[in-house]
Amino acid sequence: MSSKSIRFFSILTLGLCCHHLSAQGDFTWFNPENSYTVQKASEQFADCRIEKDEVNQLSDKKVLEYRPRPLFVYNHPQIRKYMVNEFLMEAQAYVNKVGDNHFMIIQFLINSDKAKNNYGNLEKGGKIKVSLIGADHIYLENIERDRGKVKRNAKRTIYTGTYAINEENLKSLKKHALDKITVLWEEGVEDYHIQNIDLIRQQLNCVEP
Repeated sequence: MSSKSIRFFSILTLGLCCHHLSAQGDFTWFNPENSYTVQKASEQFADCRIEKDEVNQLSDKKVLEYRPRPLFVYNHPQIRKYMVNEFLMEAQAYVNKVGDNHFMIIQFLINSDKAKNNYGNLEKGGKIKVSLIGADHIYLENIERDRGKVKRNAKRTIYTGTYAINEENLKSLKKHALDKITVLWEEGVEDYHIQNIDLIRQQLNCVEP
């Protein structure tokens, strides 16, 4: 992966809105600095409620999709002082299975309508490095390019990464909780520490007990 890091030249570059930490839809966010809160959040959110269970009429393959849940919140060090009790990025994730193929879907919600200036696209073939607790790391590849969807009224940009999970990585993700992910964006690389560490492991084990 590239060693180029995401850089923010000023608070004006992102045109940050001032969203206080709040629920998106019916998601309840939590304070990542509080270990008790993080533990309770993992217990509360790492569940297996099904969002979709159907057969795709075009491919004739069964599609099983779990409900998206909070994965992490993040502030870049260069702008942290400007965002007290607020976050630049809020991410949610879920497991999707199509036929015999497994995917980890991550939705990155950035609280700026100018995020593309700093992040660019999530490119097809771009990889994330997934660091695991009690194990080494694995790499997952994004199978669909996403240019980001800008919601100017809300001053937000949303990206979706669709990361394929092969059989070897499936075994690791079912066994180990997540520690950190390193995402390769078009404009550089950024690390995100996971708060809801058991989410993907829990959902994968519901798919394949």
